[in-house]
Amino acid sequence: MKKRSKCISIICCVALLIACFAGCKSEKSNVDAKTEKTETKGSKGFIGITTSMYTNEAIGRMCDIIAENMEAEGYTVQISDANFDQALQTSQIEDFISQDASLIVIEACDSVGVKSAYEKCRDAGIPTISVSQVLDETVADLPTGVFTLDNYKGGWIVGEEVAKQMNYEGSVCVITYDVAYVCRERSNGFKDALAQYEGIKVLESFDGICTEDEAMKKTEDWLQQFSQIDAIYGSNTNAATGIAAALRTAGLEESILVCDVDGQPADLRNMENGAVDVIAVGPILELAEETSEAAKQILETGKCKEDPKLQFSLCTKENLDKWKEYWGMN
Repeated sequence: MKKRSKCISIICCVALLIACFAGCKSEKSNVDAKTEKTETKGSKGFIGITTSMYTNEAIGRMCDIIAENMEAEGYTVQISDANFDQALQTSQIEDFISQDASLIVIEACDSVGVKSAYEKCRDAGIPTISVSQVLDETVADLPTGVFTLDNYKGGWIVGEEVAKQMNYEGSVCVITYDVAYVCRERSNGFKDALAQYEGIKVLESFDGICTEDEAMKKTEDWLQQFSQIDAIYGSNTNAATGIAAALRTAGLEESILVCDVDGQPADLRNMENGAVDVIAVGPILELAEETSEAAKQILETGKCKEDPKLQFSLCTKENLDKWKEYWGMN
């Protein structure tokens, strides 16, 4: 009886070992299958995407669309967030180069400071696409392709609407972030539109702000400094959100117009809540598709079509639902 028991124990142990081995083999097979799938998916090459701020809803969505489109073409894609740090972005691009990227898509942090990164790509023989950002003239010829929005016109249409809502007279403050030329062009367009009207005065145009906290603090300073402000402009969603927060705290959200050029979902939510009055909405989804097509052309032929400079559209409370639908917010 003891002998039989011993035999049963041995058989059980062997069965357990076989089961464990089978389990381990099965797990390893899954890993191998996943690796094989990745290798097959990326067999055509590697594409790096670096962005100034992936947490920006519109820019993040743009990067995701480009990545999805290029993955569908058979490329492996990596998105890296530089979070407004040009040194970090340059380091990310160097990492892409070290991975022998087939193409690098760059949404630059700094329109001038990004130059050395583009030069590194050129020296490595890696094609590049500049997307969304406007580059300094010393950098403009370095990318293989450039795809942007008409930011000056975006600022202009906001300026025209604000002037109209102010009955073409009053005082305005401006927040911009000129190190990013996209913001510089927006602000220039806005100020040039207002300059057509003698009754409108720009009290101050303050450069160097791109975050909500900074914009809120500057707005609070202006409310102390100036006895009458009729409108405040921000060059992006972050700035407009900060401006609106300061006005809400001061109980002036109904008295001072808030406007900006960007048009990401956070902008539309601000308008829906009564915090923002005029927005220029950029066709970011279309820009992503244009950039994806350009990437395919470059990878196939080494060149692509010229920058189409897509146009912004005006968003006010009257047509807010249209743009909520655009972003899938309804």
